[in-house]
Amino acid sequence: MLPPAPYGRGVRDVRPASPVHAVPADRTPGAGPAAARPLLPRTGAALAAAGAALAVGALGALLVLAPQGLRASADAGAPTVPYAHVLLPALVAVALVRLLPPRAPVLSPVVRDARRVLLGTAGLLACTVAFPVAVALTGVGDRPEYHLVKLALVVAVPALVVAVTRGGLERAWPRGAWRWWAPAVVVLGWTALAQAAPWVAHPRYDDVPVELLVTAAVATAVTAGVGEELLYRVWLQTRLEALLGRWGGIAVATLAFALLHVGTRQGQGPVVEVGAALVVQGLGFGLVAGYLWSRYRNPWLLVALHVLANGYGVLVVLLG
Repeated sequence: MLPPAPYGRGVRDVRPASPVHAVPADRTPGAGPAAARPLLPRTGAALAAAGAALAVGALGALLVLAPQGLRASADAGAPTVPYAHVLLPALVAVALVRLLPPRAPVLSPVVRDARRVLLGTAGLLACTVAFPVAVALTGVGDRPEYHLVKLALVVAVPALVVAVTRGGLERAWPRGAWRWWAPAVVVLGWTALAQAAPWVAHPRYDDVPVELLVTAAVATAVTAGVGEELLYRVWLQTRLEALLGRWGGIAVATLAFALLHVGTRQGQGPVVEVGAALVVQGLGFGLVAGYLWSRYRNPWLLVALHVLANGYGVLVVLLG
């Protein structure tokens, strides 16, 4: 006879053989044989520390090289965004994720077949490199087929990697109401500060036809809001957490996500461009999305966070 379900009421027990006992969030699991532990905890801790040091170093370099803030885009006359406007929403969101609810099960994926998990992780990491390299080499970023290429390399190929290497992880997904209301509060709080606050300047689309604006917004929602969250958080980060632990997995996945967004917005050389990606897409958004996914495992609200991050300004124009 199986022992009682580890998560209590409202949470499904998905154990095929050996149980995985949940513990209060951010507390070390018990030493029992069924406790969920990463495969490479020391490596994960080292990578998490390295990621934190890299982020702090990037912010320090930007404060010296671009003390006024970062440009929102490469367009002439684009507003400069102060660092506080980037980091304050992230700090509030991370605090909310940690506190809501105060006690919740740690939803750690467990390695059941290390070979499959390692192969899948390596394949997904290769996909995170393949897309920006393909864009840089082909110049497709300025062409209409950009979204099709992104859909192929960010969604289709990674989905194939996941399908071929499936079966390496055991995961437990909660059913409790907290899985919905808590991340919803986080998404709304981050959006209120990062997108809807009176100090946020959104681009104007007066010269863009409504049909084109809607088409571009939908394409971005699918390829970025859905595609990037599937690749970087749902597929890659989950496997990295199983291998490295929560913060090691978040650190590596967030770094890969940030490097995807290195561009030419700032016009101040590669150091500022890379630093801007690490601070804005890494600390400002990627850390929030990564922790949100790790704590709640709710892909719907994860996608909602990303769609609002990219499309709030368009939504205001369309509804206004």
